[in-house]
Amino acid sequence: MDIEGVIIFDSESGIPLFSRLKDKIDPSLFSSFIAAVGHFSKEMEMGGLSSFTTEEKVIYLAAHEQIITALVAPKKPEYQQAYSLARELGRRFEDQIRGEIPRTPQPADYAEFQLVVDDYIRKIRHPFISRVSDFIHKLHGGEVSVKSRLMRKSGTQGVIDIVVNLGLKSTDESNGRKKKATSEMLAENFIFVKASDGQMSRGALIDFIDSIDGYGFMAVKRSDLVFIPYFPSRIIIVARDYSPEAIEFLQRLKTERGNLYIDGTHVFLGEKMKTGHEGKCYVDIYRWRDDDNPELFDATSYRF
Repeated sequence: MDIEGVIIFDSESGIPLFSRLKDKIDPSLFSSFIAAVGHFSKEMEMGGLSSFTTEEKVIYLAAHEQIITALVAPKKPEYQQAYSLARELGRRFEDQIRGEIPRTPQPADYAEFQLVVDDYIRKIRHPFISRVSDFIHKLHGGEVSVKSRLMRKSGTQGVIDIVVNLGLKSTDESNGRKKKATSEMLAENFIFVKASDGQMSRGALIDFIDSIDGYGFMAVKRSDLVFIPYFPSRIIIVARDYSPEAIEFLQRLKTERGNLYIDGTHVFLGEKMKTGHEGKCYVDIYRWRDDDNPELFDATSYRF
């Protein structure tokens, strides 16, 4: 289900408390209109209004004690799911404010609710990847982003299913001075994740592995603009199953004490000489299971 807008407003005054809208819609006009329609419905003894439609959109309404939550979505047969989401968002909003709404509320006071809304919409749009991201976060911690857009060396953008930023300190512990952003430091901070809600093919696997050294950012070094890659310290691949060709490809990767890795020495160039960084990106393979924890899959010992 594609949610195009969320507005939470005071049921008495119609003042918007929180809004997240795709289109350029004035939240005040929108909430005033919804409040007026709701009051009209009650005056005509038609009962509470739970939804209404335009030619292209459906507006779902969920009333709580102090607020009304409105969702804007394309006109599709997904009423119950949208209405349930509206009720849940309204409940979370009231739980978060924990008190009476003031007579003249300020939307800025509720801006942090954006994180809750984004999380719910993310789970609706990418249900499998969202479940995988929750698992990865429990496993490694850090800041987890879904469908992250990262810059390529060419200047275009690419999308990684899940990116984990471990938030490691970029300081020299001996003197407390901040280090410059280097490929070594970035490698230690990042984990890239590829998720497949089905069988992982050899082609999809190769495309992902070939792309991991191509994301980064531009920085000035000795008056020159250079590309610094994020080349991760680890990549994680999660799928319900793997094609025989994908497993054969994984078995061709280099290993260290039974751990698969990708040699990224070329990424570090001159920095390797100064830092001694080995340029290895370790590869973890998991099989997803709905009724249990994902299974760590040892491709090196798999026999057909």
